[in-house]
Amino acid sequence: MHWEKWSPQGGLEQPGKRPAILLHGLADTCRTWNHIAPVLGRDRHVYALDLPGHGDSSRYDSSYDVHWYGELIAEWIRSLDVPDFDLMGHSLGGGIAMRVLLERPGRVHRLVLVAAGGLGLEAAMPLRLAASTGLLRIAAPVLMGVGTQVGAKVLGGNFNAHERRHLAEVNARPGTGRTLERTLRNGLDVKGQREHIMDYAHRMGELPPVAVYWGDDDPVLPVKHAERVHEYIEGAIVRRYPNVGHYPHREAVPEMLPDLLRFLDEPQKTPRFRHKARAPRAPEEARFSLWRRFAEVKA
Repeated sequence: MHWEKWSPQGGLEQPGKRPAILLHGLADTCRTWNHIAPVLGRDRHVYALDLPGHGDSSRYDSSYDVHWYGELIAEWIRSLDVPDFDLMGHSLGGGIAMRVLLERPGRVHRLVLVAAGGLGLEAAMPLRLAASTGLLRIAAPVLMGVGTQVGAKVLGGNFNAHERRHLAEVNARPGTGRTLERTLRNGLDVKGQREHIMDYAHRMGELPPVAVYWGDDDPVLPVKHAERVHEYIEGAIVRRYPNVGHYPHREAVPEMLPDLLRFLDEPQKTPRFRHKARAPRAPEEARFSLWRRFAEVKA
């Protein structure tokens, strides 16, 4: 897997600063953090990964479900030999970051979720249709390059021409379409997101301090997911940014960066899951299925 690293001058972290690990979203790369990571890297080590199947990382023939991503990235973190760290994820990367909590209990000291998957049901209709129809698999050879250029303009993110060309180039590489199709198929259906943090909250121990950052005009995952975080997690910090879309870490850097630094570096209260809070839809194994009921009767 490919990643980039930022470090303080001289290579030594300042006392009290922990390494930060950054996970990008679907069809993106580690370069999405280029406005944030250099600032964080002035006094701590920062690692930004190209997720498997993205950017310059390998295109594995695997499932690409969130559980698989979480296990693989937890192993990568172990290989870095950073026992304690802060973890930040955007969109898909946010959903994966929550899974990493299961794999690295007690090691994540701060969790930052930027327009993250796994905090609500709704998702943009084009993503739901792509997940449920297999359209992306069929059209991937045509869409991956050109579609990335168009998507970067439509979704915002302040990507310049060079960044859009880079995204188009890496997303047009063989195997990327398979990655995106399987990721969407496992993460979404026509109703929306399949998995919510409350589906596996019972398996988590004590939560680290949690911050949620969201753009009010997000066209991919609606801001109401941020509004509802306190229904599930008591003590989480939630910040919304007006006139900002799906990429607060790129579109609202002057506003988000001070919030982020305070959250990472100042004492924070320990949040907790609210008693009896439930995900907006039942977990996969708990949903009613006529075929499953028939199989149980036959057994």
